[in-house]
Amino acid sequence: MAFRVPRSPWYGAARCLLLEFRWQMKWPWQKTPESAPPPVARQPVKDAMSASTILTGDAMQDSRSLEILLDTIAAVTANIDLDSVLRDIVDRSLQVTNAERAILLLGDDPDHLTVRIAQDKERQTLSGELQWSRSLVRRCLEEHVAVRSVVQSDQEALELGRSVYDLKLRAVMCAPMRSKGRTVGVIYVDSRAVRREFSARDLALFGAISAQLAISVENARLHADSLEKVKLQKDVEIARRIQQHLLPTVPRDWGGFEIGIRYEAAEQASGDTYDCVEMPDGRYAIMIGDVTGHGIGAALLTHAVQAALRSYLELIDDAATVITKVNQRLVDSVETGNFMSLLLIILDPKKGTLEYVNAGHPGLVVCQQNGIQVLEKTGMVLGVVGDQVYEASPTVKLEPGDVLFLHTDGVDEAMSPDRAVFGVERLQQLVGKQRRTGAAANDILVEVERQIRNHVGSDLLEDDFTMIAVKLT
Repeated sequence: MAFRVPRSPWYGAARCLLLEFRWQMKWPWQKTPESAPPPVARQPVKDAMSASTILTGDAMQDSRSLEILLDTIAAVTANIDLDSVLRDIVDRSLQVTNAERAILLLGDDPDHLTVRIAQDKERQTLSGELQWSRSLVRRCLEEHVAVRSVVQSDQEALELGRSVYDLKLRAVMCAPMRSKGRTVGVIYVDSRAVRREFSARDLALFGAISAQLAISVENARLHADSLEKVKLQKDVEIARRIQQHLLPTVPRDWGGFEIGIRYEAAEQASGDTYDCVEMPDGRYAIMIGDVTGHGIGAALLTHAVQAALRSYLELIDDAATVITKVNQRLVDSVETGNFMSLLLIILDPKKGTLEYVNAGHPGLVVCQQNGIQVLEKTGMVLGVVGDQVYEASPTVKLEPGDVLFLHTDGVDEAMSPDRAVFGVERLQQLVGKQRRTGAAANDILVEVERQIRNHVGSDLLEDDFTMIAVKLT
């Protein structure tokens, strides 16, 4: 079920999200290609820059804009069928822009694009040889920017391309779909209506949605690839590679924090997950979670949660609200009996503080000069009770040298040959000892892993194994 933003009271919340939207849409408007194309009828640069502002000042319109954007994120992150995702992209593009046509072009080369879906505002499929403004699409792809143009005369139409003139187009807009620095295609809309002009708000909203849709296209493509290889009896290995690809790399440039991560699946696909996200306001979010079970089903669920969490963190700055929405998504879409524990911590490098939401996950271990404390759960596991409201912890003050330790239950419950668990208390004391020696974050994990493997007596683990160390520098 798609998440819908309440219609009122709305405007105060919309204003709070303005900075997040501006951060998300850093369009490089002032970039100039080495060989400039023929003059194009478009808005001045100053006006183009204002397209980064989705909020217009009109409370009803702003509410609708944010509702469309959040609805789109919720819908596409929940869908991993490629054809459904692509058709949803075209439908939503027409809805957002009120254009007459929408065309989804896949590829990153302006001269070798493939029309995947094209339809009109009546949702009728367009067939035959299609025409579009190739010069505008080329600029969009080469400069990685969302662009629009209002055609005032036949001469301006010719400058935009013969196709614009022949089709008698009066408004044209397109946006690149980029994921992880890679262009996967372009979404293009146009209109022949004399009174229809795409506004700066249209362009900003269109661009923001295209950025989110690109992630869904890439995820759906990866999923489609995996299913194809499942038919070739390589399902488990492919799922493992996809999961490894989607997990983030260890952050190296988080000012004031040193991060170490250890992750190992008991099977080829894991029910453990983690993520590290830099939030629009400069704070850092670290998530660790554990889905019931192992294998492909658990791995797909962890990825769905990771994708939803990232999308919400880009738009919502309150950790408790984010987890509340993730829980509702799981309740609405996951079969009964499947649930997930999750710990989300928010670090503020400017204030040197920590807050967290713990949904039924092993406690956060905080090692400071005055001792060790375990910050326990603030709510139950995710995916069990609908309409559950989660709360964040009180703010915790941190000092240089403090160590935070996050882990899944596969760490403290690791068993020896005689079935004795490693134990939470033993784990806490080990981490505290490492802090006192001044060990780096990664070195702490190396020592913890060494002692756990000695305890187990082999390199084989019965459960997924994930741990994260954060040291304040």
